[in-house]
Amino acid sequence: MTLQSAFAITALILTAPRLQAEPGLTAASTLQQPLTARPVGMGEAFSAVDGGLDSLGYNPAGTARLDRAELETSYIHGIAGDDFGFLGYAHPLPFGTITGGLVYYNAGAVNINLSDGTSETRTAQQDMVGLLSAGIPLGWGLCAGGTAKFYRFELAQEARASGFAGDLGALWHTPWKGLNIGASLQNLGPDVKFEQAGDPLPMTTRLGAAYDFSLAKYHWIQEGGFGISRFLVTADAIKLRDQKDLLPTTGLEMGMGLGEDGYGALRFGYLFSRDISNFTFGVGFREGRWRLDYALGIGRADVTNTHHVTFGAAF
Repeated sequence: MTLQSAFAITALILTAPRLQAEPGLTAASTLQQPLTARPVGMGEAFSAVDGGLDSLGYNPAGTARLDRAELETSYIHGIAGDDFGFLGYAHPLPFGTITGGLVYYNAGAVNINLSDGTSETRTAQQDMVGLLSAGIPLGWGLCAGGTAKFYRFELAQEARASGFAGDLGALWHTPWKGLNIGASLQNLGPDVKFEQAGDPLPMTTRLGAAYDFSLAKYHWIQEGGFGISRFLVTADAIKLRDQKDLLPTTGLEMGMGLGEDGYGALRFGYLFSRDISNFTFGVGFREGRWRLDYALGIGRADVTNTHHVTFGAAF
């Protein structure tokens, strides 16, 4: 690395904006950003949910029982004007589900002072990540999944790193109807190396439970009406690399019919022991094959709220 590059990257570290991130992360925090809005609205307590394409960022085994192909695209505007995008497609096959995706992150422009006394405006950070995943039902209520991630990171248009990471996950549909148990290991792989020195990936362990139950059997809930008829309650315990304590998070999704073909959902989440935000809120709408989800991460008084939008279709 040249002396000019070193000055540029040092300036970037001090000034670059970042999307909302977990405490205790190491390198490659882009790998930890939420991909879609639905899990965000539920506090990202999603490791035990049969979420289809929404499960890709939490537990690849959650895609295994998908019954229709899904296409989703997301846009996230970060707390300091940075942007994050995701495009994914999941396709069910006789043996399980194959999923592919592409992640893009741009930290926006930053002014840096170079060693020769001049200044330049450059792209602070630009990341690309490709994902290829498979979820497979194993029988006895068990599903397994794995995701391969191929990344390319660029800092201040000077330093670049590329490599791979992987996720592994399992999901158990217990004999108790509606109750799932899930676990995953995320971002396994070698260190991220921009030059000679390397930084570890943000390895994350998740263990969670989800309970899905319906009120449709009760006489005061009318099918096709407007009353809340379904509840999904979730909880995760998250262990980040180099963090001693577990980070618990909980979520709630309340579903309701909207006419004959429509469906809506209200979502709430709470993330414990977080420095940036604790409460999350989300809404979702589905009409036929089309779907729209929105989530809001509510920051502290000195931190801007984070907005997440996902548009999807089923085929």
